[in-house]
Amino acid sequence: MPSDVSSKVAMAGSATADDIMVFRLNSWRLLVKNYTDYFEALASAEKAAKKALEKAMSDFNVPMSGDHCFASFDRIGVQQLSGQLKNVHQMFSAQHSSIIQGIESDTLMQLDKLRIEIKDSLKVYTDHLGPIYKRLRKQAKEVEECKEKLVHAVESYKKKHRASDAWLAQQKVRRELVQQAEIENALFKAVQAERERLHRWEATVAERLRDIVASVVVRERDSAQASLGSINGCLGYLDQFDPAAETRAFEQHFGPVLSAPMGLSGHSALADYDYMHRDSEATTVLLEGPLEREKGMIKKFQPTYVVLTTQGYLHCYSEQRDLLETSPDVSFHLADCSVSLPEDRSVFVIAMNDRKLGRSKFSFRATSASYVDHWVNAISSVSTKPQALENHAIGGTLRNSEAARAAAEASAGAPSLLPTAAGITAGELATRNANEDALAQRQQSPSSGAAETPLEGEQLYAAREYASEAAQEPSASQGTINGHKEEKPLPAYGTPLADAGTAPATAVTSPETAPAQPPTVSFHLAPSAGI
Repeated sequence: MPSDVSSKVAMAGSATADDIMVFRLNSWRLLVKNYTDYFEALASAEKAAKKALEKAMSDFNVPMSGDHCFASFDRIGVQQLSGQLKNVHQMFSAQHSSIIQGIESDTLMQLDKLRIEIKDSLKVYTDHLGPIYKRLRKQAKEVEECKEKLVHAVESYKKKHRASDAWLAQQKVRRELVQQAEIENALFKAVQAERERLHRWEATVAERLRDIVASVVVRERDSAQASLGSINGCLGYLDQFDPAAETRAFEQHFGPVLSAPMGLSGHSALADYDYMHRDSEATTVLLEGPLEREKGMIKKFQPTYVVLTTQGYLHCYSEQRDLLETSPDVSFHLADCSVSLPEDRSVFVIAMNDRKLGRSKFSFRATSASYVDHWVNAISSVSTKPQALENHAIGGTLRNSEAARAAAEASAGAPSLLPTAAGITAGELATRNANEDALAQRQQSPSSGAAETPLEGEQLYAAREYASEAAQEPSASQGTINGHKEEKPLPAYGTPLADAGTAPATAVTSPETAPAQPPTVSFHLAPSAGI
């Protein structure tokens, strides 16, 4: 492979001057121009006799010098045609007026049409792939900018700054990467489509070029009976000429590269990309799932998909599929908030004093009181403000293991493709949860815990025991085990009990889901004077 041509392989599909297909089409145009120049010179040679004819053949630049994309002169192809043509014209010492008329009225016109067609084909190629490649470069730049913002967000997290949420920055990176994958796949498809179109087109161009050359030779045969033998030999070669030979030679050299232009496979996806802090603790999700949020002028509960991050941010989306498509409808920082439970036990209210939002209250409704308990516990764990909820159980599992395994089995045949805040699909998350639950159940003591009750609509993580940080405040709560004061405080929310230096305790359930036998461990906070 010529060195200059090999340097253009890496940019296949870019529709720039460095694109191997653009170089190929320009080579076609240069080839036809050389044929045109030759026949124009041939017409002059016919008028000026043998000397002009010899000069015309010396100006005929086929085989082409330098780098090109055509088969070598010793192989069947469009360049080898020139050798057959020269062999015929070397037999002539003079040209007849009929040949001059044929060249000027037919041959040059056909070559001009062919050159215009090559130019138009090049324009079709660049108009098709150029915009896609420009979009890909622009999208790649936006991805890099988002990655830099993610790095800054994580660095801020490490420095205990909370100016922005690293998880949200990662979501932006994921959305931009999804768009980049779509553009890359579109570019791959466009390259393959143009490649197929040019293959069909090149065969017709080579065939037409052959016919143009053949028409000139036929006219010369009629006017040069003395050289009939040489002319018939050239015609025999032209009859056996394979128009697809050039395409096969081109495919032999560049086919593997064009099958994967710029290393693309046509199957780019979000999971294929790696970037800094993709699995960082700063981007971890503590809890996510469907709720209803009270909003609008008439204060009506409307469905929302809620994500709670370990940095204390609560993000609300219109629906789950929006996780990788849009930014949240609204985001709250829960570092300084309080949670209250109204008479309706399926509703909880977040009261917060935000610098941007001011003093605000936001009401959420769940499918059950048990689901409310899990959300209240999780929010309490990220809030720095002590919580005081009357008759509210602290602790319990974030997800029912049986429900998670059932979800995994249901998704095995046709896994859900909806995204989750963890960066994987809902089906993959359900399978992962079930595996973690099975492991946790094997490690759990046989004497631990009453049976868990499935919670509706949960989309949560490993089925482990959690306890609120609020339960660790001595002035706010008192823990008892079998009627005796417990010496060791419960671990922070989100920490497995087995990893906290104590054996797993029985899961604590809310009053609505408590079994007939009272739980072994329970924690109650003192009544609040008001939030």
